Amino acid sequence: MKSLYQYSVLVLSVWSASASVAASAAEQSYTPPTASTKDVRLPQKRCDHPIYCDGPILRAVQLGGVFDSDKTFVDMPTRKPVSDIVKEFDMLSANATTSQLAAFVEDNFYPAGSDIVEVELEDWNDNPPFLVGITDPVLRGYGMSLHNQWKTLGRKRDTSFLCAGCESSLLPVKNTFIAAGSNSSREFHYWNTYYVELGLLKSGLFKTAKGVLQNLLDSIEQYGFVPSGGRIYYTDRTEPPLLALMVKTYYEATKDLAFVAQALPLLKKEHAFWDEYRSVNVTYTRKATGSALSRRDNLETVTSKTTTFGPNLFSTAIDTSGGDDSSDAYLRPEQYSSDYVLSKTAASGPNLFSTAINGGALYAATEAGTVPSVQYASVKTATVGPTLFATALRRRTLEIPSSNPFSAFTKNQLTVLGSVNINNTISVNLNSILYQVETIIANFTSILNNNTENSECLSYKKRADDRRQMLLDLAYNPDTGMFSDYHLESGQHSDVWSVNSLWPYWALGDALPANGTQRALENIAQLHDRFPGGLPNTFYNTTLGWDYPHIKPPLQHMAIRSADNAENNLGDTGSGGYYASYKGTAARIAQSSINTAFCNWYATGGTIPGVLNAYSSNSGGSSGASFGTYDIDSSGNVVTTTNGASSGDFTWTTGITIWLLDQYKSQNTIPSCPNIKLNFVNKTCKVRPKYKRRT
Repeated sequence: MKSLYQYSVLVLSVWSASASVAASAAEQSYTPPTASTKDVRLPQKRCDHPIYCDGPILRAVQLGGVFDSDKTFVDMPTRKPVSDIVKEFDMLSANATTSQLAAFVEDNFYPAGSDIVEVELEDWNDNPPFLVGITDPVLRGYGMSLHNQWKTLGRKRDTSFLCAGCESSLLPVKNTFIAAGSNSSREFHYWNTYYVELGLLKSGLFKTAKGVLQNLLDSIEQYGFVPSGGRIYYTDRTEPPLLALMVKTYYEATKDLAFVAQALPLLKKEHAFWDEYRSVNVTYTRKATGSALSRRDNLETVTSKTTTFGPNLFSTAIDTSGGDDSSDAYLRPEQYSSDYVLSKTAASGPNLFSTAINGGALYAATEAGTVPSVQYASVKTATVGPTLFATALRRRTLEIPSSNPFSAFTKNQLTVLGSVNINNTISVNLNSILYQVETIIANFTSILNNNTENSECLSYKKRADDRRQMLLDLAYNPDTGMFSDYHLESGQHSDVWSVNSLWPYWALGDALPANGTQRALENIAQLHDRFPGGLPNTFYNTTLGWDYPHIKPPLQHMAIRSADNAENNLGDTGSGGYYASYKGTAARIAQSSINTAFCNWYATGGTIPGVLNAYSSNSGGSSGASFGTYDIDSSGNVVTTTNGASSGDFTWTTGITIWLLDQYKSQNTIPSCPNIKLNFVNKTCKVRPKYKRRT
């Protein structure tokens, strides 16, 4: 039986190997149960703000080429009441030029970001607690540099200058929030906040962390869920529900039980949202368990409620046809023009991923967080070269070609987010997270009830147990010990294995089969050996942001937590035996993650006074940058850049790296950077003068 490392090498051969390799028979042996589905999602209304979400003004400005980035316009507060702006726009010519549209925007809107002010953190401290116990001067200096980044990232909403009736797209949050990091992401983003919180708590910024969480809880109070980001145009989308994990992490750091008591009803409300607006009933036949074991055929049919990404939108879709056909699409306001082009391309074809823009599937895909990626691509609906595409992905049954099958397509074709039918995918990471949410709610309910399990606590525990069993029944392969997303339409595991599928080994812990945990640890260790610079979400070079060669820090964090959990759950199992060599995998990935972040920080001008001089080849003019995404080369090593100008949304990197520096401080060593020599400060020693011995 092949390990996941060998399994990934097969996939990697699509761009690096000189010969094709056939998949082993062992990988073909397991077939999961076939499930039928009943969609029980309640319909959800799409945001319909006449400027920031929908309508002719948004369409004209975004398609008129007024700004380079679509996000600029929807982040601009109004200078006049919205009703007046609508009337003024109605007076414009239907064929208004770009310059006329630009003048209209200038007259009626403030610059993007005018509604946000930078603020000092009230609980700032110059001596972060995570540095205690870190003695190496390089690691201490780098950690302090990361800690100091928080100083520049505190933001608050300020709309005091707006007129009566004027509006801002920024959600009315009361507390300081941490900006995502890039010039365009001026607001907070949901799942990014979890990784920010990890770093804030390790930095001892407990009040700031609490305020950040309170903002998310307030949004549940208002909307019933946490929007993807802190703008009105995100209020019909969400992201992986990590808020319960955030509250748990905050409680473990502060023991603030009063905050838990305040948060718990809202965590239950968010869980109910996922239950009502994102869940489907799945019916399938499995081996009998419990009282059903007495059945002669040893089989039982069960119905389980599982969860998918994506809303059941019921508002009228935007007509993108221009009158030439009946094509409609749900376009994201902050990506309006690019989505419009993709929808037109989807209508005219051909395109590799051509269907997601229509019917709201693109909204569903963006909720997953890990998009754009080939992870959720469906072979059945690919419209360009379906045979070639199937050959590229169906690695269990076909030989993989020696060249990259995606090289035949243009970048524009590959970056279309279509063909994702994510509503019909049981996502392993989402359901693993919801298992964690249900377990956390059950535990908090018990703690607040004098550590007694009442009926409500037991109800959430049962939901978690049912979800775990569903994942084991439909998404787990007992032959390999690994999980894969499950396609409800085909009744098969996904053809694209994703690192995201490791999440159950963090979430489900000792509730998993021991032999599967051993194999998972082995696979994680061998993946790390193949990709020492970081684990890509998928192994296909598609040019998409979440595929090879791009590396995302949240996935490294998840892989580390999964490996650490596997090691702890195995305990001394196999000590001195085969699996003993894989102990310490979590610490090794942690060290690699620190190396990746540090090396790019150093290459872009990072210095440590008295310890480390600037890298001589730095050309970007920065003083050390953190990045939201890193790249690896064909050998799996990190690719360093000397230009820190385009670092992206980097705050999750800051939070995760601080967490790693603290969590693995006894095992971390001075980072090693491929092709870069650290320029240490030369410390000259004073020579003691020689004295003649007195005679």
